[in-house]
This record gives sequence, C-alpha cells and structure tokens, in this order.
Amino acid sequence: MTDRNALADSLIEARRAGSIVTLADTPSSLDESYAVLDAVMERYGEKIVGWKAAFTNDAAMEKMKTPEPAMGPLFETWVFRSGATIATPDNCARLIESEYAFLMARDLPARDSTYSEDEVADAVASLHPAIEIAHSRVDGGFGIGASVLIADHCANFAFAYGDGLTDWRDFDLLGQQVTFSVDGEEIATGTGEAVMGNPVASLTWLVNKRSSRGGGVSAGQILTTGTCTGMQPVARSCSMVADFGPLGQCRLDCTD
Repeated sequence: MTDRNALADSLIEARRAGSIVTLADTPSSLDESYAVLDAVMERYGEKIVGWKAAFTNDAAMEKMKTPEPAMGPLFETWVFRSGATIATPDNCARLIESEYAFLMARDLPARDSTYSEDEVADAVASLHPAIEIAHSRVDGGFGIGASVLIADHCANFAFAYGDGLTDWRDFDLLGQQVTFSVDGEEIATGTGEAVMGNPVASLTWLVNKRSSRGGGVSAGQILTTGTCTGMQPVARSCSMVADFGPLGQCRLDCTD
C-alpha cells in the first residue's frame, strides 16, 4: 500500500518548488488516491476556499481510467479573480478549462442521505464564469490517469473566477455557447451539456462526494463543475478569455 504521507509530502514539495516528481509507487485504487489527497489537505497548510469536480463527462472518465468523476480542493493561495496574472513554471502542463462555478450561500454538511439537485441549487448564492489551470506534478500524470491525478491536488494548479449572477436560475446553462480564446484567437467552444449533461448535476455530485467522504461544503466556498471546452494547452506567456455570453467573461494572463 502507498505510504500516503510520504507521497503527499513529495507532491506538496513539488507544488511549492514548481518541480516534477517521478513516482516509483502510485496509488492502486481510487480509495488510496483519496487517502493521499486527504494527507495533502492535512499537511499542505493552505486554507481550502472551494472544491472542484473533474473528469465530468464519459470521454474524460474513459481517458483518465476512472468509473466516476473526481473531486479535489481549491487552495486560497491559488484562487484568483478575473484579470489576474499568474506565473507558471516551464514544466507546467497549462491545460486550460472554461468552467461554470457556483458560490455557496449556506453550508451543506455531511449527512447519511444524498442531497437533491433542488437542495443544492437552493444553497447557491451566485453563478460565475471561471477558468482552471490543470497541471500534474507527476511525470506522465495525465497518461497514468485518475489514480495519480486525484492524489496530486486533483490536477489543480490555479483557478480564477469572474463576477457572478445571483439571479441565475433562468440562465441557459445547457445551451449557452462558451468560447475560449487565447491572445485574441478563438481556440475552442462548448456548452454546459459537456459537464455531466448539466453543471447543476455536476455541482450536486460534488456536494454529495464531499458529504460521502465525511466533509461537506461551506457558505462562502466556490465550487467549480468541470470544463465546457475541453482541456486546452497554452503557451507559458499568453492572455486568455473564457466568454460565457450574458454571464460574462473570465480573463487570465499567464507569464513566466
């Protein structure tokens, strides 16, 4: 069995140093992967200000060799507002995802029964346009798949979000085209249907995954639901815009 604390420490150090590690021993199951992630959260010393869902469609789950989506933390130091400039190391994968994110208005604590979509939606304060920079600090991590990526901060490098919409229930989450552009050039488009068929379904899955693991989500946390436009690699120095139509845009610059 993986030494979860030793692996967590090596992943934390790689994140702090901007380095890549080669693992001789990797988690052999998703339970082991989440055990390592739990150790990362315990030992990293960073405040968790939100949660992310990953691999939120069938193609992504197949590629990442997992029967279900994945869940991971968003750490305060690596959460930004739209318009920020983020330095990335040369070895960063810089896989960019355009995502719908939800700011929570009240706690949804762990409980024995699952939360319904209506219960989760009722706990939402606002809907936001967002960008996640995905990265693995493990050599070949995206090729290995979910067993490593979940342990490795659930493949999160950084996250940014724009201004929100409080009256969001009438917004067309499924049909609204999302456009991702880099340095003024359109790179990819998609819709919320790519996110478990509906971003609210992904949000509900994320809340229930947190609950099933004995946690929960808290008022003031931001929950991001998975990419509408796939994972798009970008250069080390670039300007990015994720445009969600009437919801607004999330802008982010990468620099070396």
